[in-house]
Amino acid sequence: MDISNIAKVYSGRVGCMCGCKGKYSYNEGVKHEDWQGKVSVRSVKVMAKKVMSDARVVVEKGFAYVQDSERGTIKVVYFK
Repeated sequence: MDISNIAKVYSGRVGCMCGCKGKYSYNEGVKHEDWQGKVSVRSVKVMAKKVMSDARVVVEKGFAYVQDSERGTIKVVYFK
């Protein structure tokens, strides 16, 4: 999977999404503060593959996500 157009990914519980209920991982070359999450190309690639291959994926302008209502979790891919 080509991840060059992906800025970051998020995985966590549904809610605030500031990072307190989950984890952000950033792609190389994306500006962010250290407290926001680490650069992890591997995590970006793995999460993007999970989200984009899921039949429940919702694609919006600028991001794609999969929400699991039963578990109360969400996985999000943010595009550049």
